[in-house]
Amino acid sequence: MKHLRWLLFPVSFLYGSLMSFRNHLYNVGKKPQVEFDRPIISVGNLSMGGTGKTPMIEYLIRLLQNDYHLATLSRGYGRKTSGYRMATETDSAETIGDEPFQYFRKFGTKIAVCVGEERIIAIPSALMEREEIELFLLDDAYQHRKVARDFNILLSDFNHPFYEDYILPTGDLRESRSGAKRADCVIITKSPETLDEQERREIKSNVKTYLGDKPVFFSHITYGVPQLVFEHQASVLTYLDDVVLLTGIADNSVFMTEMASKYKVHKSFVFEDHHSFTLKDMDGIEAYLEQQSKDLPIVTTEKDMVRLLTLADHSLFKKTAVFYIPIQFQLEEEEKFTSRLFKVLEQKKNLN
Repeated sequence: MKHLRWLLFPVSFLYGSLMSFRNHLYNVGKKPQVEFDRPIISVGNLSMGGTGKTPMIEYLIRLLQNDYHLATLSRGYGRKTSGYRMATETDSAETIGDEPFQYFRKFGTKIAVCVGEERIIAIPSALMEREEIELFLLDDAYQHRKVARDFNILLSDFNHPFYEDYILPTGDLRESRSGAKRADCVIITKSPETLDEQERREIKSNVKTYLGDKPVFFSHITYGVPQLVFEHQASVLTYLDDVVLLTGIADNSVFMTEMASKYKVHKSFVFEDHHSFTLKDMDGIEAYLEQQSKDLPIVTTEKDMVRLLTLADHSLFKKTAVFYIPIQFQLEEEEKFTSRLFKVLEQKKNLN
């Protein structure tokens, strides 16, 4: 497959040229950007999905929620609605998308959770609904340049760094590597906790080829205690020895490795990113489990969990326990990062 993608290099060259021209128009002011009086923090990547944007947004919520009235703004991938929408108790992953619904389930009315394809329209719409919003967190908006941002965070997966990748469709980059220079910092995600200093220096050197003298941070994911998806299931956690995995995320490799290190994995049901689970999907899993000689619980990711909730009445979940594994984003040199971020936010406040 990788060799076949190289046959599409001419398409990558054309697409990359178009993206570079588009970025040039924004850089020289030929395409205008709208600046809002509220601070805008953007989290994004150069590549297609799987770099850890969701845990990064949750990290920022925890960091900032005591100092600001926050709003998250996502496009709402995979939802069955369109246009601007602010989450309420009646919403689900189907109406606002899995990641926004995950934010809403965790933080509820402490923050405003919004979705909208056109951020430039969604931001004023959100302010009309809740004028107390003081700061917006843009989820997956690195290439959405119509809205000016005050702090631009670029994520890059340790296992698939942008500086070793190529533009779509030959590689997975949405734009050229030089796009990294727009970032205020780069965070290398999913790093090993035991990363040695020599490798850190090499990664920083590779990133700074495109980033310049702006900072590079490292982060890793920590996995929490398994949690039951459905409250009506009375299983106990000691039951988790032999398991079946269920995922529908962009990059499940780290999750798979972590689960294989803790449990005996009998089978993995793998779907594409943002997959809307169906009754037929559950029928297939149920049929497999019925053929096994012992009861096997299902273990899934937190993002997949929110998409399973709409299927709670399926017979599979009346006889099979389902657990999700919560994760947290751990940032190294946190004080250096927060100092830089709060300095920018303070400057914005003083301008207004």
